[in-house]
Amino acid sequence: MLKDRRKILTSLILIALFLVIVLAPLRSVVFENPLFKQIDNTATTQIEASLTRALASFALARVTNGVISVIQESEVAVSPAGVGLNLAFGQILDPLNDMVERFSWVMLVALSSLGVQRFLLEASPWLGIEVIASSALLLWLAGLWLGNWIRLDLASLGKRLLFLAIIVRFAVPLTAALNQTTYDYFLAERYTVASHSIAATNTELQQIETTPDAPTTEGWWQQFTAHLKQAELAIDFARIQSWMTERSTQMIDNFLDLLVVFLLNTVILPLAFLWGIFRFFKVLTGMSLLPQVEQTLGKKIAGSKTARS
Repeated sequence: MLKDRRKILTSLILIALFLVIVLAPLRSVVFENPLFKQIDNTATTQIEASLTRALASFALARVTNGVISVIQESEVAVSPAGVGLNLAFGQILDPLNDMVERFSWVMLVALSSLGVQRFLLEASPWLGIEVIASSALLLWLAGLWLGNWIRLDLASLGKRLLFLAIIVRFAVPLTAALNQTTYDYFLAERYTVASHSIAATNTELQQIETTPDAPTTEGWWQQFTAHLKQAELAIDFARIQSWMTERSTQMIDNFLDLLVVFLLNTVILPLAFLWGIFRFFKVLTGMSLLPQVEQTLGKKIAGSKTARS
């Protein structure tokens, strides 16, 4: 009698929860409350911040690529000591140009990953509550009343699915929070230093392609090339080559730093955190099933021994 009352009470609770999910007014009150909205808004802000950084870095890479292209198209023809030379300083920037091209492809992957994360954040409430949770409640309810006629343990399956619904609902916001915390502690400074350094070097390189409006506004590069063409004197070309090589190496290191930041922040860490969350779910559900499996195997072993004897 007590068992029947408990079954009826559990059924009423499951039906009430199911109605809360399927009826929009009740669902908005229970599952779209200010606390849940705050969690989602915080996760959205964190993902949008990552998206803004990725877009800024992608734009920085395109600017760098444009500056390099202009320099690579320029050549200086001189004849020091009567010997003709054709100097193409832009060739020094070939390794940097290759690095920027590869960085641009990685940034497209990072932007795509952030777009997927934003979609999952928007879809997880619907998938977790309206799809998985409602199905879990129905399975649990069916298992209560049909358990004696169906060999499959629907009630246990419904309980595990209900727990999975909670995981799905909050997995993406939790992943975004963990990812943002990791970025703030380990990656933010690296990103700031690298991006500022690249922007400053771009400004220096852009002076090479700047055409002055008047002689008084000529940059050092224009004065240098004019001196070569007019005087045709032997000068220290190694100084210019050393300067460009140093800047190129520095920018390659900076782009590598940004590459590490965005691979970790947009691809590797989100996947690792999601895997950890669902692994945690698997471990919990596995632990809950282990006693049942041992009990079932024990009964079968005992039954086989009795039959043999």
